[in-house]
Order: sequence, then C-alpha cells, then structure tokens
Amino acid sequence: MSSVKRKCFTIEEKSAILHRLEAGESNATLAKEFGVSHSTISTIKKNKDKIEPLFNANVLKCKRIRTSTHEQVDKALLQWFKLQRDRGIPINGPLLQEKANFFARQLDIQNFTCSMSWINRFKVRHNIVGGKIAGECLSVHQSDVTDWLEKVWPTLRAQFTDDEIFNADETGLFYKLTPDKTLKFRGEKCKGGKLSKERITVMVAANMSGTVKKKLLVIGKSQRPRCFKNVRHLPVDYESNRRAWMTADIFTKWVRAWDRELTKKNKKILLLVDNCPAHPHIADLKSITLVFLPPNTTSVLQPMDQGIIRALKTHFRKNLVLKMIQLLDGCRSTSFEYPKITVLDGILMIQDAWTQLKQITIFNCYKHAGFVQSNVECTITSSNADDFNEEDDVPLSVWARAINGHQLPITNEDFEQYAFVDDAVATCEEPTDENIVENIIATDSNTIDSDGDDGESEEIHPTVSVSEALKAAETLSVFVQTNLDDDLMKTMMSRIHNAVRSSYYRTKVCQKQTQITDFLRN
Repeated sequence: MSSVKRKCFTIEEKSAILHRLEAGESNATLAKEFGVSHSTISTIKKNKDKIEPLFNANVLKCKRIRTSTHEQVDKALLQWFKLQRDRGIPINGPLLQEKANFFARQLDIQNFTCSMSWINRFKVRHNIVGGKIAGECLSVHQSDVTDWLEKVWPTLRAQFTDDEIFNADETGLFYKLTPDKTLKFRGEKCKGGKLSKERITVMVAANMSGTVKKKLLVIGKSQRPRCFKNVRHLPVDYESNRRAWMTADIFTKWVRAWDRELTKKNKKILLLVDNCPAHPHIADLKSITLVFLPPNTTSVLQPMDQGIIRALKTHFRKNLVLKMIQLLDGCRSTSFEYPKITVLDGILMIQDAWTQLKQITIFNCYKHAGFVQSNVECTITSSNADDFNEEDDVPLSVWARAINGHQLPITNEDFEQYAFVDDAVATCEEPTDENIVENIIATDSNTIDSDGDDGESEEIHPTVSVSEALKAAETLSVFVQTNLDDDLMKTMMSRIHNAVRSSYYRTKVCQKQTQITDFLRN
C-alpha cells in the first residue's frame, strides 16, 4: 500500500502550486513538499485553465471544482449578486431564489425551479458566507474630498513611500479617429453600434513619484484581430469583450496578476482606484492594498484625471498626425486618403505615447489632486498648466499648421475638439438585469471572442524579415549618430542596432545548421 496520503487542495493552494511550477520548480519537489503523488501535481497543472478563472473570481477556499447543472443561471445570478453587494444592498436566500427563477425565465430555460438546496450549492461554489462574499468590505462613502484628504489619506500615506503609491484608471480612446471626423464623434458614449468599432479602452497606472509606469492594459472588441496575425508579442496586455469595455472579471484578473508579480519581487503597493461597477472588491490580495476613492470625486481627486490621461492622448494624437504628415509628404497625388488605422496601429501608438510621458507630469498630477501638498484646499482648485512638462502639453495648433501646409481644411478649433473628443466615452456599463442576460447569451454563443471586428476588414501586418530589420536599424543608426545631439538617444539606438544584429547572426547560424552535412564538415 502506498504511503503517500491523499490530500485535497483549495483553489488558492492550487493556484500557488501552479505559479511555483511556472517559476521553474519541479513536479517532484512540490510532490515531496506537500506529501502527495506526482500525479496529483500533474492533475493540478492539467486543470490550470479551470483553476485560474476561479481564483480570479475570488473562489479561494473550495477544494473541488463543482459546476452547476444550469451554468447560465449560475453566471447571471453571480453577476447580479456582486453588483448588489458592491452597492451595499443586503441579500438573503429567498431573494436569491427569486432572482435565479427570474434569470431562468429570461434565458428561456425550461423546467427550472430554484430550491434552497440549489442556492446552498451556489453559495458553496462561489465562497459566499452569511449573505456576503468572504473577506469583502464596503467602500468608503465619504463624498467630501477635503475630509477624505484630511482624515483618511494621511493614515494610508504613512504606510507607503511615493514609489509604492499607484493610481489606475481607464479611458476610452477612438484609436482610428482622424481630425476630419472629430465633429462626428463629439460626445459619443459608445454604447454599441457602428462607432463602437472605432474605440478601445486603455487602463493606465503609474506611481506617485512617476518612476514606474505600469504596462498598459488595452481592451478591444475582438479576441484575435486580423492585424495580430503575424505578431508574436504585444507591448501591452490585451483583453477583449464585445463592447471593448472594462469589466469586473478583467479588472480582477489584471489586479491578481499584478499582485502575483509583486509577491515574487517581495514588494507591496497601495493602489487607488475609483468606485465604479467594473472595480469590484478583491479578497486575499497579498501585495496590493486596494483602496477605493470616495464616490463621484474622479474629476478632482483621481491623479490620472488631473492631466496624465490628457497628456497621454495628446501624445497619441500627435503620433497619428505625424503619420498623416509623413504620408502627405510622400503623396504625389492631388487627392489624399487618411491612413487606415488598425487595432495594432492604435496599440503601438498608445504605447509609444505612454513611453514619451514624462515623470514630472505624473508627479505634478498627483500634486494637483492633493496627494502631495499639505494645503489641501489650494491643491484641489489649482490648475496651473506650468506644472506640466512642456513636451507633454504640445499645442495641437502646431500640428494644425503642419497639415494646413498641405491645404487640408482643418482649423485650430477642429484640433481643440480633436484633443478632447473622447473624454466622455464610457469605459464600463451599468450591469442591469437586461445587460446581464444579454452578456451571458453572447458569451455562450462565442460572439464576444469572435475573430475580426464584426466583418470589418483589417490589414494583416506583413512579417518583417530579420534582414530587413537589420537594414532599417543600420539606416536609423546612421541618422541618429550623425544628426541628433542626444547621448542617451545614441546609446539606446546602439543597443537596438546590436540586438537586431545579434538576432540576424543567430538566424544565420540556425539556417546553416539545418543540414546534417554542415555538422559532418566540422
């Protein structure tokens, strides 16, 4: 008889084992440590795709992966339950029963009558105890900004350094928008329809000192846009849903992934976010202290909305306009067509814009929000534009003149509207009962994760060969070294050139060694 004991791990424990396996620890080492057989660890690894979604959904203490016989009702009821709890509404068993029966009718599920035993199993599946999610606490409900800054913020501030305090916020972005279409898009809420194809949502996060800019999270409509076909690695994290909105599931997944990353580095941070339906409370975070700002204070209290997102979009649109000017300069025809911008183009330009954003701009936006200065009243009303880095606040009129040099009918007023056209774009939805049912049906019919953009054709970016990359790097290196007086830029260009050159020679070596005769000659 085997001396190895059978052990049933919780979802949290299984997730920890998965991350240790991913970090390089062997199956044998973990099996010995936990006193289980190798097959137990292998089974956990095999079930990774089932374990991680449960962990991201705060289902931590369950030991067995149980599924409901009516999954659509289960999913809809869980979404509704989380929304009510985030609103502070108490929920009991009979109310859950009534709502489960309601969703069954809406989803056209026959012969379903919710019993208390079904509700009890529902609670066990989702770690719901005593009418609330285990570990949950309601957000702060102080609407007065000054009170929050004077009474709540000092206690939080004392526990973390400037480098450890982060703020994150989403913004909608019309990534295809060119200046000639500005009036058409002005004030668009993007609740569906044609214009929703033109937007992405970008999650932006940075620390108070401006020394760390978190990798951008971009949310698009398609799981696999056609323009991604020849792309191996994206410079951003990418998620998708049918409206390109932030959802509670995406936010939870993003925060938990960041939490695991920080835990590996033995670092702890404070993360400030606004209070909205897409930002749920997340239990059992090890390295992130998640704090919700008071309701309805985004416009004056959230650092990202004090100029960081504005500067990011300014750089993005500058990149797009520069691309247009480049095409105009090379256009011999009297007629000019605006460039076709793909999701990949949008991602590359917004990432470049994020890289360009200056540290001083980020720091001063935290100062504007009242997180740095002691005089709270003064900092809240301050709007001194001189606090922004000059390069992060380039007047759009400069670009207007550049385009007008090519006789395109775009005025300075058009550019002013162009700068702020998508400020009011919705980044998440208010989950009504109808929306919950609609999303459940859409998910199960795979419409959320469909390829492409609802039949819209997008160009597939051609694969660039390593020889072409080396030639381009050599050309760019000559330009940088002989035309720019910037030592840092020259150093960076040299590193890029060397990296591409190394890749080129590695490719050549691999090509030579594909023939067995090459080895025999040696």
